[in-house]
Amino acid sequence: MGGTGGRSLFLAALAGCAWLSLRPDARVEGWLDVALAPTRVVAELSAPLRWIRARSVSAAEQRLDERADADYAQRRALYASERQAALPTDPALSFARRFVHVEVVGRRQGHFDQLEVRVDGDSCRGLARGMPVCHGNVFVGRIVELDAPRTGRAWVELVTAREFAVGARVEADAVHPEVRCVVGGLAEVSRASEGRLYLAVSTPSARTLGAASARVDESLSPLARFPAEAHGFLLGQPQPDGEGEWVLRPFVDFRSGLFELVVAAPADIDRPADVPLSDELFDGRWAEARVTSSGEPSAGREGFELAIGRWQGAHDGAALVRGARLVGRVVHAGALACDAQGLGDRGFAVPVLAMVEGARAPLVLGEFVSLGRERDAVLFHWDAPLGIPAQAGVERLRATLFTGSGATLVPRGLLLGEAWLPLGPGPHRVWVEVDPGIELQGEVWLRLWPDEERAP
Repeated sequence: MGGTGGRSLFLAALAGCAWLSLRPDARVEGWLDVALAPTRVVAELSAPLRWIRARSVSAAEQRLDERADADYAQRRALYASERQAALPTDPALSFARRFVHVEVVGRRQGHFDQLEVRVDGDSCRGLARGMPVCHGNVFVGRIVELDAPRTGRAWVELVTAREFAVGARVEADAVHPEVRCVVGGLAEVSRASEGRLYLAVSTPSARTLGAASARVDESLSPLARFPAEAHGFLLGQPQPDGEGEWVLRPFVDFRSGLFELVVAAPADIDRPADVPLSDELFDGRWAEARVTSSGEPSAGREGFELAIGRWQGAHDGAALVRGARLVGRVVHAGALACDAQGLGDRGFAVPVLAMVEGARAPLVLGEFVSLGRERDAVLFHWDAPLGIPAQAGVERLRATLFTGSGATLVPRGLLLGEAWLPLGPGPHRVWVEVDPGIELQGEVWLRLWPDEERAP
């Protein structure tokens, strides 16, 4: 009788787990996390059994320590280059303006065309709604909302938003006169299905636009709040849409290529001139976590478990690092433990920056999606809607890859590895050589939310 009852109980539990796998319920999963807590404790008590592999873990960590100084130096160089690249290079665009750096944190929930940004110095002092936001010489949008000054958060509406409108002019060329128009929103162009976005042009003053670039010009708009600060920034390159209308091909990747931006503010803005920079690796928002198990039964998967959970501050999506290198991310944070994925896990997605030797500025590559690992290299899919411009006699570039901005709880500037980048528009497949010293065992550091914020 006891045996039959035990089998029945086992089958019932198995059926329940199968049902939960098809129809997950956060409340039930939370209850199971707590109910299974004793098994976590037993696993921790069995820690001496892991001493067998301690020597290999120690050797891997020693190799990482030897690389740490060089990794941090590369990270600092990336920051400096990225900030410089966000500033305009055209002297006319720097005149009578002051630029405030902002870093993209992510997209606003429910509003893909709005970016959440963190303002330099964690303060919005001096900023105002309507101020133009740019990257280099390119106009990307305006500030639409400011958080409390002490938090240093703001929201930027992109020129791709449906209701966005900005005055523009297409400069004259040898054949075509200057044309005034309004730019804003996305154009419905069949080519957009290839992964490219085009900006809509409305009410042009002539039926034909020249080949010269379109620039912001709100001198005739009585509603523009900061026309002088926005004046002259680039919007895009005119081209016909194939149906008798005109669109603009943008100079930046609005979908996944905006990481570091600047607000073009009046020169007399009420704001401290020198704002100290902070490095997220040393801001105290990290918790040490031990890898308790690793490995997945399915080919192409790369998962592991951590002895840390929500009760210790873990959240879904949090980055996991060793030194200055990204090793994975939390997939599901339970009460006392986390399920995580490594770089080689199929579907692992991360925004990417690249530093090419001799280049003045980092290349904004956009999102990379993992296709799997082969030893010390991970294969990534890269859409590359704009791609890297072709160069005579060059087929690919050697680069060091870092995380970009925009992924929640994944700081920018974390090292990914080395890669050869193909030129031209994508999609491409890129092998990234990751550090062989990074092994999914031992200790990692997990990114935490700020104390004054609440996780969603």
